[in-house]
Amino acid sequence: MTRRPERHAWRKLKMSIGTATIAAALVVLLLTGLASLRLTLAESETRAEANLAVQTAVLERLLDKFRLLSPLLARGPDIAQMLHRNNGPTEPGIAAIAAGMSGAEEIWLMDSAGNVIVSSQDPVPSGAIGGADKIPQAFEQATQGQLGRELIPGTPEMPSNYVFASPLRSGEKLLGVLAVRVSLEDVEQAWALSKDPIMAFDRTGRVVVTNVPAWRGKTAEKLHPGVNIADLSFVGRINLLLPKAGSTKNYMQLTSNLPVLGWEVRTLVDIEDARHQSGWAMLIALLICVIAAGGIWFLITRREEFVREERRRRAAALRLERRVQSRTAELRHANALLEQEVREREQAEANLRLTQAELVQAAKLATLGRMSAALSHEYNQPLAAIRSDAEIAEMLIDRGRAEEAKGNLTRIGGMVKRMAEIAKTLKGFTRKSGTDIKPVSLRQVIDEAMLLLQPQIKQNDVSLLLDLPSSDIIVKGGRIRLEQVVINLLSNAVDAVNGKADPEVTLTLQRENGEAVLTVSDNGSGIDEDVLPQIFDPFFTTKDVGAGLGLGLSIAYKIVHDFSGTLKAANRESGGAVFTMRLPVVDERVLAAE
Repeated sequence: MTRRPERHAWRKLKMSIGTATIAAALVVLLLTGLASLRLTLAESETRAEANLAVQTAVLERLLDKFRLLSPLLARGPDIAQMLHRNNGPTEPGIAAIAAGMSGAEEIWLMDSAGNVIVSSQDPVPSGAIGGADKIPQAFEQATQGQLGRELIPGTPEMPSNYVFASPLRSGEKLLGVLAVRVSLEDVEQAWALSKDPIMAFDRTGRVVVTNVPAWRGKTAEKLHPGVNIADLSFVGRINLLLPKAGSTKNYMQLTSNLPVLGWEVRTLVDIEDARHQSGWAMLIALLICVIAAGGIWFLITRREEFVREERRRRAAALRLERRVQSRTAELRHANALLEQEVREREQAEANLRLTQAELVQAAKLATLGRMSAALSHEYNQPLAAIRSDAEIAEMLIDRGRAEEAKGNLTRIGGMVKRMAEIAKTLKGFTRKSGTDIKPVSLRQVIDEAMLLLQPQIKQNDVSLLLDLPSSDIIVKGGRIRLEQVVINLLSNAVDAVNGKADPEVTLTLQRENGEAVLTVSDNGSGIDEDVLPQIFDPFFTTKDVGAGLGLGLSIAYKIVHDFSGTLKAANRESGGAVFTMRLPVVDERVLAAE
Protein backbone atom coordinates (compact mmCIF):
# COMPACT_ATOMS: atom_id res chain seq x y z
CA MET A 1 0.00 0.00 0.00
CA THR A 2 2.86 2.41 0.67
CA ARG A 3 4.48 1.89 -2.72
CA ARG A 4 1.58 3.37 -4.76
CA PRO A 5 1.67 6.84 -3.09
CA GLU A 6 5.44 6.82 -3.45
CA ARG A 7 5.19 6.03 -7.18
CA HIS A 8 2.52 8.75 -7.68
CA ALA A 9 4.69 11.33 -5.91
CA TRP A 10 7.64 10.21 -7.96
CA ARG A 11 5.71 10.74 -11.25
CA LYS A 12 4.69 14.27 -10.16
CA LEU A 13 8.29 15.03 -9.31
CA LYS A 14 9.39 13.86 -12.76
CA MET A 15 6.80 16.10 -14.47
CA SER A 16 7.85 19.13 -12.40
CA ILE A 17 11.51 18.54 -13.15
CA GLY A 18 10.74 18.16 -16.89
CA THR A 19 8.77 21.43 -16.99
CA ALA A 20 11.53 23.26 -15.10
CA THR A 21 14.14 21.84 -17.46
CA ILE A 22 12.27 23.06 -20.57
CA ALA A 23 11.82 26.54 -19.05
CA ALA A 24 15.51 26.67 -18.09
CA ALA A 25 16.52 25.55 -21.60
CA LEU A 26 14.47 28.39 -23.16
CA VAL A 27 16.06 30.93 -20.83
CA VAL A 28 19.54 29.57 -21.62
CA LEU A 29 18.82 29.75 -25.36
CA LEU A 30 17.64 33.36 -25.06
CA LEU A 31 20.58 34.47 -22.91
CA THR A 32 23.07 32.64 -25.12
CA GLY A 33 21.65 34.24 -28.25
CA LEU A 34 21.68 37.74 -26.76
CA ALA A 35 25.19 37.33 -25.34
CA SER A 36 26.53 35.92 -28.61
CA LEU A 37 24.80 38.69 -30.60
CA ARG A 38 26.30 41.31 -28.32
CA LEU A 39 29.82 39.87 -28.62
CA THR A 40 29.67 39.43 -32.39
CA LEU A 41 28.22 42.91 -32.86
CA ALA A 42 30.99 44.34 -30.68
CA GLU A 43 33.57 42.54 -32.80
CA SER A 44 31.95 43.78 -36.02
CA GLU A 45 31.80 47.30 -34.59
CA THR A 46 35.51 47.25 -33.73
CA ARG A 47 36.42 46.02 -37.20
CA ALA A 48 34.09 48.57 -38.85
CA GLU A 49 35.48 51.45 -36.74
CA ALA A 50 38.99 50.58 -37.88
CA ASN A 51 37.84 50.41 -41.52
CA LEU A 52 35.94 53.70 -41.17
CA ALA A 53 39.03 55.39 -39.71
CA VAL A 54 41.14 54.15 -42.63
CA GLN A 55 38.63 55.22 -45.31
CA THR A 56 38.12 58.62 -43.65
CA ALA A 57 41.89 59.08 -43.66
CA VAL A 58 41.92 58.27 -47.40
CA LEU A 59 39.52 61.16 -48.03
CA GLU A 60 41.46 63.52 -45.76
CA ARG A 61 44.82 62.65 -47.32
CA LEU A 62 43.49 63.23 -50.84
CA LEU A 63 42.18 66.70 -49.99
CA ASP A 64 45.26 67.58 -47.91
CA LYS A 65 47.42 66.61 -50.88
CA PHE A 66 45.84 69.26 -53.14
CA ARG A 67 45.14 71.89 -50.47
CA LEU A 68 48.62 73.40 -50.87
CA LEU A 69 48.87 72.93 -54.66
CA SER A 70 46.88 76.01 -55.68
CA PRO A 71 48.80 78.44 -53.36
CA LEU A 72 52.15 77.04 -54.57
CA LEU A 73 51.22 77.38 -58.25
CA ALA A 74 49.74 80.85 -57.70
CA ARG A 75 53.09 82.12 -56.34
CA GLY A 76 55.04 80.99 -59.42
CA PRO A 77 56.14 83.81 -61.81
CA ASP A 78 55.17 81.79 -64.91
CA ILE A 79 51.51 81.72 -63.88
CA ALA A 80 51.24 85.54 -63.62
CA GLN A 81 52.91 85.98 -67.04
CA MET A 82 50.29 83.77 -68.67
CA LEU A 83 47.57 86.30 -67.74
CA HIS A 84 49.48 89.16 -69.51
CA ARG A 85 49.40 87.51 -72.93
CA ASN A 86 46.59 89.54 -74.51
CA ASN A 87 44.16 88.17 -71.92
CA GLY A 88 43.28 85.42 -74.33
CA PRO A 89 43.50 81.59 -74.29
CA THR A 90 47.01 80.26 -74.46
CA GLU A 91 48.75 76.90 -74.43
CA PRO A 92 48.16 74.94 -71.19
CA GLY A 93 51.93 74.81 -70.43
CA ILE A 94 52.70 74.63 -66.74
CA ALA A 95 49.05 74.06 -65.82
CA ALA A 96 48.91 70.82 -67.79
CA ILE A 97 52.25 69.72 -66.41
CA ALA A 98 51.18 70.43 -62.81
CA ALA A 99 47.86 68.66 -63.34
CA GLY A 100 49.58 65.64 -64.82
CA MET A 101 52.22 65.39 -62.11
CA SER A 102 49.88 65.98 -59.16
CA GLY A 103 46.99 63.89 -60.40
CA ALA A 104 44.51 66.81 -60.31
CA GLU A 105 41.51 66.50 -62.58
CA GLU A 106 41.96 70.03 -63.98
CA ILE A 107 43.83 73.27 -63.29
CA TRP A 108 42.61 76.50 -64.80
CA LEU A 109 43.37 80.23 -64.63
CA MET A 110 40.62 82.80 -64.42
CA ASP A 111 40.88 86.52 -64.86
CA SER A 112 39.56 88.93 -62.28
CA ALA A 113 36.10 88.71 -63.88
CA GLY A 114 35.95 84.94 -63.42
CA ASN A 115 36.47 83.90 -67.07
CA VAL A 116 38.64 80.85 -67.78
CA ILE A 117 41.79 81.99 -69.59
CA VAL A 118 44.01 78.88 -69.40
CA SER A 119 43.04 75.27 -68.68
CA SER A 120 45.13 72.15 -68.29
CA GLN A 121 42.68 70.63 -70.78
CA ASP A 122 43.51 72.07 -74.22
CA PRO A 123 41.36 73.35 -75.76
CA VAL A 124 38.98 74.34 -72.98
CA PRO A 125 35.96 72.01 -73.44
CA SER A 126 32.71 73.69 -74.25
CA GLY A 127 30.50 73.63 -71.16
CA ALA A 128 33.36 72.27 -69.01
CA ILE A 129 33.39 72.75 -65.27
CA GLY A 130 35.08 76.06 -64.62
CA GLY A 131 34.52 79.74 -64.26
CA ALA A 132 33.29 81.86 -61.42
CA ASP A 133 29.69 80.89 -62.19
CA LYS A 134 30.52 77.23 -61.37
CA ILE A 135 32.47 77.91 -58.15
CA PRO A 136 31.16 81.25 -56.89
CA GLN A 137 31.99 80.56 -53.25
CA ALA A 138 35.60 79.48 -53.90
CA PHE A 139 36.10 82.39 -56.40
CA GLU A 140 34.79 84.92 -53.88
CA GLN A 141 37.02 83.57 -51.09
CA ALA A 142 40.06 83.66 -53.41
CA THR A 143 39.45 87.28 -54.46
CA GLN A 144 39.39 88.19 -50.76
CA GLY A 145 42.86 86.69 -50.31
CA GLN A 146 41.74 83.41 -48.75
CA LEU A 147 42.10 79.81 -49.87
CA GLY A 148 38.86 79.17 -51.69
CA ARG A 149 37.06 75.87 -51.17
CA GLU A 150 33.95 74.57 -52.86
CA LEU A 151 32.30 71.25 -53.53
CA ILE A 152 30.85 70.47 -56.94
CA PRO A 153 28.19 67.85 -56.11
CA GLY A 154 28.04 64.72 -58.15
CA THR A 155 25.21 62.65 -59.57
CA PRO A 156 24.65 58.89 -59.79
CA GLU A 157 26.40 59.08 -63.18
CA MET A 158 29.25 61.48 -62.30
CA PRO A 159 31.40 61.65 -59.15
CA SER A 160 31.73 64.81 -57.07
CA ASN A 161 34.62 67.27 -57.44
CA TYR A 162 36.31 69.53 -54.94
CA VAL A 163 37.92 72.83 -55.91
CA PHE A 164 40.70 74.80 -54.24
CA ALA A 165 41.23 78.41 -55.47
CA SER A 166 44.04 80.91 -54.78
CA PRO A 167 44.41 84.56 -55.88
CA LEU A 168 46.98 85.73 -58.45
CA ARG A 169 48.36 89.14 -57.50
CA SER A 170 50.89 91.58 -58.78
CA GLY A 171 51.70 93.66 -55.74
CA GLU A 172 48.30 94.77 -54.42
CA LYS A 173 46.54 94.25 -57.77
CA LEU A 174 44.39 91.14 -58.29
CA LEU A 175 45.24 89.60 -61.65
CA GLY A 176 43.02 86.56 -61.45
CA VAL A 177 42.37 83.29 -59.67
CA LEU A 178 44.04 79.88 -60.05
CA ALA A 179 41.76 76.93 -59.32
CA VAL A 180 42.57 73.23 -58.88
CA ARG A 181 39.74 70.77 -59.41
CA VAL A 182 40.11 67.37 -57.69
CA SER A 183 37.89 64.44 -58.59
CA LEU A 184 36.69 62.38 -55.64
CA GLU A 185 36.41 59.30 -57.85
CA ASP A 186 39.74 57.96 -56.50
CA VAL A 187 38.29 58.00 -52.99
CA GLU A 188 35.22 56.12 -54.14
CA GLN A 189 37.40 53.53 -55.85
CA ALA A 190 39.33 53.03 -52.59
CA TRP A 191 36.06 52.78 -50.69
CA ALA A 192 34.79 50.21 -53.19
CA LEU A 193 37.20 47.68 -51.63
CA SER A 194 35.08 47.75 -48.45
CA LYS A 195 32.15 45.33 -48.36
CA ASP A 196 30.07 47.73 -46.24
CA PRO A 197 28.45 50.87 -47.72
CA ILE A 198 30.36 54.07 -46.89
CA MET A 199 29.10 57.60 -47.61
CA ALA A 200 30.17 61.15 -46.81
CA PHE A 201 27.51 63.81 -46.16
CA ASP A 202 28.12 67.54 -46.55
CA ARG A 203 26.67 70.20 -44.28
CA THR A 204 23.29 70.01 -46.07
CA GLY A 205 22.98 66.27 -45.47
CA ARG A 206 23.63 65.36 -49.10
CA VAL A 207 25.76 62.36 -50.13
CA VAL A 208 28.88 63.68 -51.87
CA VAL A 209 31.17 60.62 -51.79
CA THR A 210 30.08 56.98 -51.57
CA ASN A 211 30.93 53.50 -52.78
CA VAL A 212 27.26 53.06 -53.81
CA PRO A 213 26.93 55.26 -56.96
CA ALA A 214 23.13 55.21 -56.82
CA TRP A 215 23.20 57.09 -53.51
CA ARG A 216 25.41 59.93 -54.82
CA GLY A 217 23.64 63.30 -54.59
CA LYS A 218 20.76 62.03 -52.42
CA THR A 219 19.92 63.17 -48.92
CA ALA A 220 19.78 60.90 -45.89
CA GLU A 221 15.96 61.01 -45.86
CA LYS A 222 15.76 59.57 -49.37
CA LEU A 223 18.02 56.61 -48.57
CA HIS A 224 16.40 53.36 -47.45
CA PRO A 225 19.30 51.11 -46.42
CA GLY A 226 17.26 49.22 -43.80
CA VAL A 227 16.71 49.32 -40.05
CA ASN A 228 19.41 50.61 -37.72
CA ILE A 229 19.74 48.22 -34.79
CA ALA A 230 20.60 51.17 -32.54
CA ASP A 231 16.93 52.13 -32.74
CA LEU A 232 15.67 48.64 -31.89
CA SER A 233 14.10 47.89 -28.52
CA PHE A 234 14.89 44.87 -26.41
CA VAL A 235 12.07 42.95 -28.07
CA GLY A 236 13.39 44.02 -31.47
CA ARG A 237 16.83 42.63 -30.62
CA ILE A 238 15.19 39.35 -29.59
CA ASN A 239 13.46 39.31 -32.99
CA LEU A 240 16.91 39.49 -34.61
CA LEU A 241 17.56 36.02 -33.21
CA LEU A 242 14.49 34.59 -34.95
CA PRO A 243 14.47 33.43 -38.58
CA LYS A 244 14.30 36.48 -40.85
CA ALA A 245 11.03 37.14 -42.74
CA GLY A 246 10.77 39.63 -45.61
CA SER A 247 13.46 41.61 -47.39
CA THR A 248 14.07 44.28 -44.69
CA LYS A 249 17.76 44.52 -43.89
CA ASN A 250 19.25 45.36 -40.53
CA TYR A 251 22.47 47.27 -40.16
CA MET A 252 24.69 49.00 -37.62
CA GLN A 253 25.64 52.61 -38.35
CA LEU A 254 29.02 54.14 -37.39
CA THR A 255 29.90 57.82 -37.87
CA SER A 256 33.15 59.79 -38.17
CA ASN A 257 33.39 63.60 -38.51
CA LEU A 258 35.64 65.76 -40.68
CA PRO A 259 35.64 69.08 -38.73
CA VAL A 260 37.66 71.02 -41.34
CA LEU A 261 35.17 70.28 -44.13
CA GLY A 262 32.13 70.03 -41.91
CA TRP A 263 31.42 66.61 -43.43
CA GLU A 264 30.24 63.44 -41.77
CA VAL A 265 31.36 59.99 -42.91
CA ARG A 266 29.06 57.04 -42.20
CA THR A 267 29.32 53.33 -42.76
CA LEU A 268 26.49 50.82 -42.64
CA VAL A 269 27.64 47.45 -41.25
CA ASP A 270 25.66 44.41 -42.28
CA ILE A 271 24.87 42.28 -39.21
CA GLU A 272 23.78 39.12 -41.02
CA ASP A 273 27.05 37.38 -40.07
CA ALA A 274 26.46 38.30 -36.42
CA ARG A 275 22.91 36.87 -36.64
CA HIS A 276 24.20 33.66 -38.18
CA GLN A 277 26.89 33.26 -35.50
CA SER A 278 24.30 33.88 -32.79
CA GLY A 279 22.12 31.23 -34.40
CA TRP A 280 24.98 28.75 -34.31
CA ALA A 281 25.63 29.64 -30.66
CA MET A 282 21.95 29.06 -29.84
CA LEU A 283 22.05 25.73 -31.68
CA ILE A 284 25.09 24.65 -29.67
CA ALA A 285 23.37 25.80 -26.48
CA LEU A 286 20.30 23.81 -27.49
CA LEU A 287 22.41 20.70 -28.00
CA ILE A 288 24.04 21.23 -24.62
CA CYS A 289 20.63 21.66 -23.01
CA VAL A 290 19.38 18.48 -24.67
CA ILE A 291 22.44 16.59 -23.45
CA ALA A 292 22.04 18.07 -19.96
CA ALA A 293 18.30 17.23 -19.92
CA GLY A 294 19.09 13.69 -21.03
CA GLY A 295 21.66 13.42 -18.28
CA ILE A 296 19.20 14.73 -15.70
CA TRP A 297 16.53 12.34 -16.91
CA PHE A 298 18.99 9.48 -16.77
CA LEU A 299 19.92 10.42 -13.21
CA ILE A 300 16.28 10.62 -12.23
CA THR A 301 15.42 7.24 -13.71
CA ARG A 302 18.43 5.72 -12.06
CA ARG A 303 17.61 7.13 -8.64
CA GLU A 304 15.34 4.27 -7.64
CA GLU A 305 17.97 1.78 -8.67
CA PHE A 306 20.50 3.71 -6.62
CA VAL A 307 18.18 3.48 -3.58
CA ARG A 308 17.92 -0.28 -3.97
CA GLU A 309 21.65 -0.47 -4.48
CA GLU A 310 22.16 1.58 -1.33
CA ARG A 311 20.19 -0.94 0.67
CA ARG A 312 22.32 -3.74 -0.71
CA ARG A 313 25.43 -1.72 0.11
CA ARG A 314 24.32 -1.25 3.70
CA ALA A 315 23.95 -4.98 4.10
CA ALA A 316 27.32 -5.51 2.51
CA ALA A 317 28.78 -2.80 4.79
CA LEU A 318 27.63 -4.68 7.85
CA ARG A 319 29.30 -7.82 6.59
CA LEU A 320 32.41 -5.83 5.73
CA GLU A 321 32.52 -4.29 9.20
CA ARG A 322 32.65 -7.74 10.72
CA ARG A 323 35.49 -8.66 8.39
CA VAL A 324 37.32 -5.42 9.25
CA GLN A 325 37.14 -6.19 12.92
CA SER A 326 38.61 -9.61 12.23
CA ARG A 327 41.44 -8.05 10.19
CA THR A 328 42.29 -5.30 12.68
CA ALA A 329 44.52 -7.57 14.74
CA GLU A 330 46.38 -8.63 11.61
CA LEU A 331 46.95 -4.99 10.60
CA ARG A 332 48.28 -4.13 14.04
CA HIS A 333 50.76 -6.95 13.76
CA ALA A 334 51.72 -5.79 10.25
CA ASN A 335 52.22 -2.21 11.53
CA ALA A 336 54.56 -3.46 14.22
CA LEU A 337 56.58 -5.32 11.61
CA LEU A 338 56.63 -2.20 9.41
CA GLU A 339 57.91 -0.01 12.25
CA GLN A 340 60.67 -2.49 12.89
CA GLU A 341 61.59 -2.46 9.18
CA VAL A 342 61.67 1.36 9.21
CA ARG A 343 64.09 1.32 12.15
CA GLU A 344 66.26 -1.18 10.33
CA ARG A 345 66.27 0.99 7.19
CA GLU A 346 67.22 4.08 9.20
CA GLN A 347 70.09 2.15 10.74
CA ALA A 348 71.13 0.98 7.26
CA GLU A 349 71.11 4.57 6.01
CA ALA A 350 73.29 5.63 8.95
CA ASN A 351 75.69 2.79 8.17
CA LEU A 352 75.68 3.83 4.51
CA ARG A 353 76.63 7.41 5.39
CA LEU A 354 79.42 6.11 7.62
CA THR A 355 80.62 3.82 4.83
CA GLN A 356 80.60 6.72 2.37
CA ALA A 357 82.73 8.77 4.76
CA GLU A 358 85.14 5.88 5.12
CA LEU A 359 85.30 5.54 1.32
CA VAL A 360 86.20 9.22 1.05
CA GLN A 361 88.95 8.72 3.63
CA ALA A 362 90.12 5.60 1.81
CA ALA A 363 90.25 7.50 -1.46
CA LYS A 364 92.43 10.16 0.17
CA LEU A 365 94.75 7.55 1.55
CA ALA A 366 94.87 5.88 -1.87
CA THR A 367 95.81 9.23 -3.40
CA LEU A 368 98.58 9.61 -0.80
CA GLY A 369 99.72 6.08 -1.61
CA ARG A 370 100.14 7.02 -5.27
CA MET A 371 102.09 10.13 -4.23
CA SER A 372 104.20 8.31 -1.61
CA ALA A 373 107.14 7.62 -3.93
CA ALA A 374 107.34 11.22 -5.04
CA LEU A 375 106.96 12.48 -1.45
CA SER A 376 109.72 10.10 -0.33
CA HIS A 377 111.99 11.53 -3.03
CA GLU A 378 110.97 15.05 -1.94
CA TYR A 379 112.06 14.28 1.61
CA ASN A 380 115.26 12.40 0.64
CA GLN A 381 116.69 15.32 -1.33
CA PRO A 382 116.51 17.90 1.52
CA LEU A 383 117.69 15.27 4.04
CA ALA A 384 120.79 14.57 1.98
CA ALA A 385 121.37 18.30 1.53
CA ILE A 386 120.91 18.86 5.27
CA ARG A 387 123.47 16.14 6.06
CA SER A 388 125.97 17.56 3.58
CA ASP A 389 125.52 21.17 4.81
CA ALA A 390 125.81 20.01 8.46
CA GLU A 391 129.12 18.21 7.76
CA ILE A 392 130.48 21.23 5.89
CA ALA A 393 129.36 23.57 8.69
CA GLU A 394 131.12 21.35 11.26
CA MET A 395 134.33 21.44 9.24
CA LEU A 396 134.15 25.22 8.87
CA ILE A 397 133.61 25.67 12.62
CA ASP A 398 136.59 23.41 13.42
CA ARG A 399 138.73 25.57 11.17
CA GLY A 400 137.51 28.73 12.86
CA ARG A 401 135.40 29.91 9.92
CA ALA A 402 132.11 30.24 11.82
CA GLU A 403 130.82 33.11 9.66
CA GLU A 404 130.93 30.94 6.55
CA ALA A 405 129.15 28.13 8.46
CA LYS A 406 126.13 30.41 9.06
CA GLY A 407 125.15 30.17 5.38
CA ASN A 408 125.02 26.37 5.59
CA LEU A 409 122.92 26.57 8.76
CA THR A 410 120.53 29.02 7.09
CA ARG A 411 120.03 26.62 4.14
CA ILE A 412 119.44 23.79 6.63
CA GLY A 413 116.72 25.87 8.37
CA GLY A 414 114.97 26.65 5.03
CA MET A 415 114.90 22.98 3.99
CA VAL A 416 113.57 21.97 7.43
CA LYS A 417 110.84 24.59 7.13
CA ARG A 418 109.95 23.27 3.66
CA MET A 419 109.71 19.70 5.01
CA ALA A 420 107.55 20.94 7.93
CA GLU A 421 105.10 22.62 5.52
CA ILE A 422 104.79 19.42 3.48
CA ALA A 423 104.25 17.39 6.66
CA LYS A 424 101.64 19.87 7.97
CA THR A 425 99.70 19.85 4.70
CA LEU A 426 99.95 16.06 4.49
CA LYS A 427 98.67 15.72 8.05
CA GLY A 428 95.72 18.04 7.37
CA PHE A 429 94.85 16.18 4.17
CA THR A 430 94.77 12.80 5.91
CA ARG A 431 92.49 14.14 8.67
CA LYS A 432 88.79 13.28 8.28
CA SER A 433 87.10 16.16 6.54
CA GLY A 434 83.79 16.36 8.43
CA THR A 435 80.56 17.80 7.01
CA ASP A 436 80.79 21.53 7.86
CA ILE A 437 80.28 24.03 5.03
CA LYS A 438 81.86 27.46 5.41
CA PRO A 439 83.66 30.08 3.30
CA VAL A 440 86.86 28.69 1.74
CA SER A 441 89.66 30.40 -0.20
CA LEU A 442 90.17 28.62 -3.52
CA ARG A 443 93.71 30.10 -3.76
CA GLN A 444 94.62 28.42 -0.45
CA VAL A 445 93.06 25.13 -1.61
CA ILE A 446 95.09 25.23 -4.85
CA ASP A 447 98.35 26.16 -3.04
CA GLU A 448 98.04 23.25 -0.58
CA ALA A 449 97.14 20.82 -3.36
CA MET A 450 100.16 21.97 -5.37
CA LEU A 451 102.38 21.48 -2.30
CA LEU A 452 101.33 17.84 -2.08
CA LEU A 453 101.40 17.14 -5.82
CA GLN A 454 104.58 19.00 -6.70
CA PRO A 455 106.86 15.98 -6.08
CA GLN A 456 104.67 13.74 -8.30
CA ILE A 457 104.65 16.42 -11.02
CA LYS A 458 108.43 16.79 -10.90
CA GLN A 459 108.96 13.03 -10.89
CA ASN A 460 106.84 12.59 -14.03
CA ASP A 461 108.47 15.64 -15.67
CA VAL A 462 105.06 17.23 -16.38
CA SER A 463 104.78 20.88 -17.41
CA LEU A 464 102.13 22.46 -15.16
CA LEU A 465 100.61 25.78 -16.29
CA LEU A 466 98.67 27.87 -13.76
CA ASP A 467 96.27 30.64 -14.84
CA LEU A 468 95.01 32.25 -11.61
CA PRO A 469 93.24 35.60 -11.10
CA SER A 470 94.94 38.45 -9.30
CA SER A 471 92.31 38.46 -6.53
CA ASP A 472 91.22 35.50 -4.44
CA ILE A 473 87.84 33.78 -4.98
CA ILE A 474 85.81 32.66 -1.96
CA VAL A 475 83.28 29.81 -2.16
CA LYS A 476 81.12 27.87 0.28
CA GLY A 477 82.47 24.40 1.04
CA GLY A 478 84.96 22.34 3.07
CA ARG A 479 88.66 23.14 2.63
CA ILE A 480 89.93 19.55 2.98
CA ARG A 481 87.18 18.11 0.72
CA LEU A 482 87.78 20.75 -1.97
CA GLU A 483 91.49 20.09 -1.68
CA GLN A 484 90.75 16.40 -2.29
CA VAL A 485 88.77 17.31 -5.45
CA VAL A 486 91.62 19.43 -6.85
CA ILE A 487 94.21 16.74 -6.01
CA ASN A 488 92.10 14.05 -7.71
CA LEU A 489 91.65 16.14 -10.87
CA LEU A 490 95.35 17.09 -11.07
CA SER A 491 96.55 13.58 -10.22
CA ASN A 492 94.32 12.06 -12.94
CA ALA A 493 95.59 14.66 -15.43
CA VAL A 494 99.24 13.83 -14.55
CA ASP A 495 98.51 10.11 -14.99
CA ALA A 496 96.76 10.82 -18.34
CA VAL A 497 99.85 12.51 -19.85
CA ASN A 498 102.28 9.89 -18.58
CA GLY A 499 104.32 8.65 -21.54
CA LYS A 500 103.64 11.70 -23.74
CA ALA A 501 106.58 13.39 -25.46
CA ASP A 502 105.60 16.83 -24.12
CA PRO A 503 103.27 16.22 -21.15
CA GLU A 504 101.34 19.34 -20.18
CA VAL A 505 98.62 20.01 -17.59
CA THR A 506 96.79 23.35 -17.28
CA LEU A 507 94.84 24.60 -14.25
CA THR A 508 92.68 27.71 -14.78
CA LEU A 509 90.62 29.61 -12.20
CA GLN A 510 88.27 32.47 -13.07
CA ARG A 511 84.99 34.12 -12.04
CA GLU A 512 81.95 33.95 -14.38
CA ASN A 513 78.50 35.37 -13.54
CA GLY A 514 78.70 34.82 -9.79
CA GLU A 515 80.42 31.43 -10.09
CA ALA A 516 83.98 30.24 -9.56
CA VAL A 517 85.07 28.15 -12.57
CA LEU A 518 88.09 25.85 -12.11
CA THR A 519 89.22 23.82 -15.14
CA VAL A 520 91.91 21.14 -15.31
CA SER A 521 92.93 20.11 -18.84
CA ASP A 522 95.66 17.90 -20.28
CA ASN A 523 97.07 16.96 -23.67
CA GLY A 524 96.68 13.23 -23.14
CA SER A 525 94.66 10.78 -25.22
CA GLY A 526 91.30 12.01 -23.87
CA ILE A 527 88.24 9.97 -22.82
CA ASP A 528 86.48 7.53 -25.12
CA GLU A 529 83.03 8.82 -26.11
CA ASP A 530 81.35 5.53 -25.18
CA VAL A 531 82.63 5.66 -21.58
CA LEU A 532 82.27 9.43 -21.08
CA PRO A 533 78.72 9.13 -19.57
CA GLN A 534 80.03 6.64 -16.96
CA ILE A 535 83.15 8.58 -15.95
CA PHE A 536 81.66 9.63 -12.57
CA ASP A 537 80.17 6.21 -11.69
CA PRO A 538 81.60 4.54 -8.52
CA PHE A 539 84.29 1.89 -9.15
CA PHE A 540 84.49 2.79 -12.84
CA THR A 541 88.07 3.28 -14.03
CA THR A 542 89.97 3.18 -17.30
CA LYS A 543 93.31 2.54 -15.55
CA ASP A 544 95.05 -0.80 -15.39
CA VAL A 545 94.14 -3.30 -12.67
CA GLY A 546 95.70 -2.21 -9.37
CA ALA A 547 96.29 1.36 -10.57
CA GLY A 548 93.07 2.74 -9.06
CA LEU A 549 89.76 1.87 -7.38
CA GLY A 550 87.53 4.04 -9.58
CA LEU A 551 86.39 6.14 -6.59
CA GLY A 552 88.30 9.40 -7.08
CA LEU A 553 86.04 11.05 -9.68
CA SER A 554 82.89 9.61 -8.10
CA ILE A 555 83.80 11.07 -4.70
CA ALA A 556 84.84 14.38 -6.28
CA TYR A 557 81.49 14.56 -8.11
CA LYS A 558 79.61 13.91 -4.85
CA ILE A 559 81.65 16.52 -2.94
CA VAL A 560 81.08 19.25 -5.57
CA HIS A 561 77.33 18.57 -5.66
CA ASP A 562 77.18 18.73 -1.84
CA PHE A 563 78.54 22.29 -2.21
CA SER A 564 75.74 23.21 -4.73
CA GLY A 565 78.20 23.06 -7.62
CA THR A 566 78.70 21.05 -10.80
CA LEU A 567 81.54 18.90 -12.16
CA LYS A 568 81.62 17.99 -15.86
CA ALA A 569 84.04 16.11 -18.11
CA ALA A 570 84.62 16.60 -21.83
CA ASN A 571 87.24 16.17 -24.55
CA ARG A 572 89.21 19.07 -26.03
CA GLU A 573 89.16 19.64 -29.77
CA SER A 574 92.98 19.76 -29.80
CA GLY A 575 93.18 16.44 -27.89
CA GLY A 576 93.11 15.50 -24.26
CA ALA A 577 90.43 15.83 -21.55
CA VAL A 578 89.12 18.81 -19.61
CA PHE A 579 87.28 18.75 -16.26
CA THR A 580 85.25 21.83 -15.27
CA MET A 581 84.15 22.55 -11.69
CA ARG A 582 81.67 25.37 -10.94
CA LEU A 583 80.91 26.62 -7.41
CA PRO A 584 78.80 29.59 -6.22
CA VAL A 585 80.92 32.58 -5.12
CA VAL A 586 80.33 34.21 -1.70
CA ASP A 587 81.31 37.65 -0.48
CA GLU A 588 84.94 37.92 0.66
CA ARG A 589 83.72 39.78 3.75
CA VAL A 590 82.11 36.52 4.88
CA LEU A 591 85.54 34.84 4.95
CA ALA A 592 86.93 37.74 6.98
CA ALA A 593 84.05 37.42 9.45
CA GLU A 594 84.69 33.70 9.75
